[in-house]
Amino acid sequence: MNLKSLQYYDELYICAYCAYCVNNQASCPTYHSVLHEIVTGRGKIITARNLAEGLLDSEEGLDALRDGLFQCTFCGACEENCIVDIPLTKVYSELKTLVQDRLPKDTYKLFEKLDKEHNIYGLDQEDRESWSFEIEEQYNEWVNLSHETGFFLGCVYSYSGRAERGPVAVLKLAKMANEKISVFSPSEYCCGNPFLLGGQKDKAKEFAEHNVSEIDKLGIKNLIISCAGCYRVFTIEYPQLLGKELPFKVISHMEYLLSLIQEKKLIVSNDSPLKVTYKDPCELGRHCGVYDVARDLLAILPGVDNREMSSHKEKALCCGSGGLIKTNHPTIANEIAVRLISQMEEQNVDLCVNACPSCLLNIDENLRLEASKIKSLDIAELVLNRTKDS
Repeated sequence: MNLKSLQYYDELYICAYCAYCVNNQASCPTYHSVLHEIVTGRGKIITARNLAEGLLDSEEGLDALRDGLFQCTFCGACEENCIVDIPLTKVYSELKTLVQDRLPKDTYKLFEKLDKEHNIYGLDQEDRESWSFEIEEQYNEWVNLSHETGFFLGCVYSYSGRAERGPVAVLKLAKMANEKISVFSPSEYCCGNPFLLGGQKDKAKEFAEHNVSEIDKLGIKNLIISCAGCYRVFTIEYPQLLGKELPFKVISHMEYLLSLIQEKKLIVSNDSPLKVTYKDPCELGRHCGVYDVARDLLAILPGVDNREMSSHKEKALCCGSGGLIKTNHPTIANEIAVRLISQMEEQNVDLCVNACPSCLLNIDENLRLEASKIKSLDIAELVLNRTKDS
């Protein structure tokens, strides 16, 4: 098999076999569930190299490589721990192009939904607006508004039900601050992250072109994004896919809400004591380096005691829902979440605060399964709870 044409072929020979990506506390989350090295950075690198050198039967080797790649949460912990600085997540993305003829069946089903309805759930495009029923009048005023500030929700916030409280909170807070935000849910497509995670860049590029065009039509200059995966895709992947910088600035919903409070447009006054812990989303944290804004926002909220888990920021544990693993291997995803929850429990907190809908949902599901007293919510919901006249 000729792998020498791969952009990251040389990186296959840099691995030092040190196992830092295998068995550190904050290393590969899947390995701690399956205890099979194929899922680790070292395992995938060795398998690809053996394929390149003809040391593995191509069919068996590609099946093994696929299994390793699609049991990966794409959390970036391996890359964070790599002592020789291999850009492992980029290597994985390229290796996935080699297994397109043998993708997991649930990944095929997901792609069919995206092709047909442009969202991960396969629901009608018109249902993308259903999240807004609680603020229908405000939504109708702001939908497709030509304005310099816009809001991209993404699939999970738009369709999941439980997660919709996050964007609703953002829009309620914006109205309280006498701001306006353009919402373009009727024309939104999925950001394309699932295609990227599945090794189909051409499809992701089509979605990128559509979304950027729709945003540009409304004259948006500052785009608020509250999904960690969407944020990574817009800030890192879209410029590469499109070969140019975006015609607008991307900001997280936390950055937007913090600015409203700092500019005295929002008054936070509810100071009832509350113990929380913030879950660093992998795609916002390790992939994009966004760590401090959440902590700055929590620090400015009266009565909130933010207690860091033992693994946080660059060493934060994965929630288990990334990299299409929740689609293909939900049991592993849940086992990963339970390990994270054990760190929350150590801090004796009331709430797990999230800045990613996928984290929120997987953590919420497993908190319930574990009969934990901890609740999971979007950080925007907490800001709304602390804000005067909310």
